[in-house]
Amino acid sequence: MIVLFGNKAYYDILGYMVTTCSGCKTTSVMTVEQQRKKLTVYFIPTFDFSRKQYMYCGHCHERFEIDKSLQSTVKARLLSKKQMENLIQQLEMETPRYECANCEARVEAGMRFCPQCGNSLG
Repeated sequence: MIVLFGNKAYYDILGYMVTTCSGCKTTSVMTVEQQRKKLTVYFIPTFDFSRKQYMYCGHCHERFEIDKSLQSTVKARLLSKKQMENLIQQLEMETPRYECANCEARVEAGMRFCPQCGNSLG
C-alpha cells in the first residue's frame, strides 16, 4: 500500500499597515499575512501544523517574518482594506494636482513638458 502525504502553505491576509520596510527603507503600505501549513494525505488538506505571520512590502516585494512577541502590537495597528482605501483617497485629495493647459493630462510638479502632448508647462 502506498500512502501519499505532504504539506501545503496557505496565506490569509490579516490587514494592512503603513510602516518603513526594513529591506528597502521606504515608507509604504505593508500587507500583513498569516501562513498556515496543512498536512495533506492523498492531496486532501487535513490539519494545520504550523502558523507564522509575515509582512509583505509591495515596493521591494520582500516578505519578513513577524516575531511572536510583536504579533499583538502589529494586530493593534492593522487597517482593513476599506480603511486603507479611505486613507489613500484622503491623501490623494490633499496632494496638489497639476494639469496641462493644452490637453488636461495630469502632470507631476516640476515637469517642464507634458508627457502626453509635449506642450511646454512653464
